[in-house]
Amino acid sequence: MSPALHAWLPDRPAITDSLTRAIFVGGTLYVVERSLSYAVTAGLAFLALQLVADTAENVVGDYADNVVLGTLILGATGYVAVLGSALGILVGGVVAGGWFLADGVQHLRHGVTRDEVGVPYTHEGSVLTGLPKALLARLAEPLLLETRDRQ
Repeated sequence: MSPALHAWLPDRPAITDSLTRAIFVGGTLYVVERSLSYAVTAGLAFLALQLVADTAENVVGDYADNVVLGTLILGATGYVAVLGSALGILVGGVVAGGWFLADGVQHLRHGVTRDEVGVPYTHEGSVLTGLPKALLARLAEPLLLETRDRQ
């Protein structure tokens, strides 16, 4: 394999981890659905998604996997919309896909990696108050990155 190609492919431990997770997903679906073909198809699709996301992250940068995931969620939501699905599913898909896409684009645009996130995800307080604060801080991070650069 050429050195240029090897530079952006996921490394062997990442591929092994991805394969292990895909087997776990397929095995879980087999236990739940009792359909070997469905379990194998879902496991392979999950493996392909992970490898595409890892490759995008290696080529473009950290958080490129969020852009890939957000785009796929929005695409799947559009497909489900054409089929005439429930409004709640469509709204949930647009919100989730839009957030992943915006989060990935904002982090890539501002050059912030996972190692240097700007907002701490831990807050003082009990589980009832600290956990929601940390979740809200993470959900607001794409917006906070924009305001941080203006200061």
